[in-house]
Amino acid sequence: MRKLITPLGTLSIFFDDIEINYEAIRLGKNTKLFPNIEGRYKITVGYNSDNIRHKIHCIINNLDYSKVEQVVESGEGLECQSFYLDKIKLSIGIECDVGYFHTGERIGTYDYDSLYLENGMGYDILQDTKSQEFVFFIAWITESTDDTEVETWFAADPTMI
Repeated sequence: MRKLITPLGTLSIFFDDIEINYEAIRLGKNTKLFPNIEGRYKITVGYNSDNIRHKIHCIINNLDYSKVEQVVESGEGLECQSFYLDKIKLSIGIECDVGYFHTGERIGTYDYDSLYLENGMGYDILQDTKSQEFVFFIAWITESTDDTEVETWFAADPTMI
C-alpha cells in the first residue's frame, strides 16, 4: 500500500476502522495565494450509501502529540485543522460546514458532518447521507513564518479548486 509521505508522517485513510488504499493527486501552486507551498495533494474516497453511519478519516501516522500544536482553522464551506511542529505547518481540509440550529436543523447544506481528530480530519457519514465522494486536501510548508502560514489554509481549502 503506497502512502503519501509528509514532513510530519505518512498519511493513512480509514473507512470506519479499516485502512483503505488511496491515490494522492498532486495539485499545483497558486502564485498569488500560496506560492511557498511545498506539498499540496487531494485524496478522494468514493462512497455508496447503505443508510448506516460511517466514518472516513485521514490520519497522520506516528504523530508525536506532545510536540505538535493543533489549530482548528475553519472557514465558510471549509473544515480545516492544522498541525505545527517547529517551522513545519501541515493542514488537512475538507468541504463541510458544521453546526445545527437549536431546532436540530443543519446550518449548512452538507449531508454529513466533520470530525476533528488529534491526528487528522474525518467525515461523519450519517444514515441519510447521499453524497458519494469525500475529499481531503493536504498542504504543507516546512519553513512557515507569520507571513506564509496562511498559505496552507488556502491550499487545503477544497472550495479553492
